[in-house]
Amino acid sequence: MDTVPTHAASYLGPHHLVRRPGSPEAFLLDSSAPVRQHFAFSTELSDGQRLLGDPAAPFHDLLFPVESLRQAAMFAARRYFRVPETRHTVLASGGTEITAVDPWRRTTDRGRLTLELALTPVDVVNGVPRGMECDAVVSIDGERCGTAEARLVFLAPGVYRGHRDLGRRQSEESLAAGHGDIPSPGVPAPERVGHRDPRNVLVGLPVEEDGEGLAFPVDGVAAGDLLPGTAGEVPAVLFLEASRQVALFAAAELHGFVPFHALLTRWQASFKGFAEPGLPLHCTVRGDRAPAGRPDRDPAGRPVAGLRLSFLQGDRVVARVSASVAQDC
Repeated sequence: MDTVPTHAASYLGPHHLVRRPGSPEAFLLDSSAPVRQHFAFSTELSDGQRLLGDPAAPFHDLLFPVESLRQAAMFAARRYFRVPETRHTVLASGGTEITAVDPWRRTTDRGRLTLELALTPVDVVNGVPRGMECDAVVSIDGERCGTAEARLVFLAPGVYRGHRDLGRRQSEESLAAGHGDIPSPGVPAPERVGHRDPRNVLVGLPVEEDGEGLAFPVDGVAAGDLLPGTAGEVPAVLFLEASRQVALFAAAELHGFVPFHALLTRWQASFKGFAEPGLPLHCTVRGDRAPAGRPDRDPAGRPVAGLRLSFLQGDRVVARVSASVAQDC
């Protein structure tokens, strides 16, 4: 059993990662062959004091399983798959889905989160992977209730710097030309984005975009203070939390959902480049086309709104997201 020794402990609380080798011989080795490996991760769910949790929130925080998957995969990559510390870990794509709503309801102050992890190294060169596919089954208090996935890429320092520099120049040039710096008329009340505490609000009030969607400025500075990540980078989980806040706001505007009693049930993101912490970031959102503008229904009859989001710096797209929001009624 390993306790993941990262700065994430202050966000996730005490947590453990257990490797499940496929053969008895593997127990004797301190690393794994570059093939699919299985792990079990467990932690106590937030009491509302870590990440962006709210003590009054009706649901457990979706950021918890996603951040748990990211941290566990990064630790396993170094410890078991021999990925050098000098390589930069980059999230190429990620997703999460709630498959059963009831376990996510906060009926007690705490719950137990477990992940059944499968980590598959890809693009292996001399026994060291250049990427990793990560899949997890999420359970709360022993009941399976969701999935999470990610594709990680491990970049050499020079390649990483080259991508960062190119993207920064492109964004700076488009911002200088007057593209993509979204003026905000203010900050939404926290209840409009599913929170009670105004310090957890990471987006500004939106402006209309081409009459077909909304554009929200994203507060990267506030996110850097609240969310775990690597110094000098925009936190990876910012995209999930900003997506959730934008999606809840948009579902209320488009379909009359009540944000504090709605939840993000599906999120799928692909990343096109790096967001820079010193440059303006904004998120655009459009609703999926539905008959007569009405939301769909999930198997339990709850209204579900489908949304398409894009994160941009200037006119450069750094991430595209497909999301669904369900109204718990």
